[in-house]
Amino acid sequence: MARMRGPDELVVSPPEQPLDPVVKERLAEELARCPDLAFAHLVQVLVPARQERPELALFVWLRPSALRSLRFALNLVSEAVAHVLPEGDFLDVLVLNSAPELLIEVERARSLLVENDPEERARALSAASANED
Repeated sequence: MARMRGPDELVVSPPEQPLDPVVKERLAEELARCPDLAFAHLVQVLVPARQERPELALFVWLRPSALRSLRFALNLVSEAVAHVLPEGDFLDVLVLNSAPELLIEVERARSLLVENDPEERARALSAASANED
């Protein structure tokens, strides 16, 4: 379990109640088709000051070229998620590029769902590790 300290403490951990295996596999397949997605983690997030129970969240890292058209890239990811989840279910999608300081915490949860661009993931992790010191 990883914690981000501060007034809105964020606790990131592996999902205690993960998605149905078939849904999770379909989600990974759909996300693998998103051309701007470098990698994604499906984790459990809790903000103790705001919620009583943790919720599933999808943390995505977009390829740098996608950041010029962030809305388009995020729409593709959101459509993939909506296409797979059963009606009435939802999943928060968070762009890690906008909060790279969370990358190390998310990685510690060991919940990588899809990795479309291993080189970009290695670059992002290297940069995040250098900034953590």
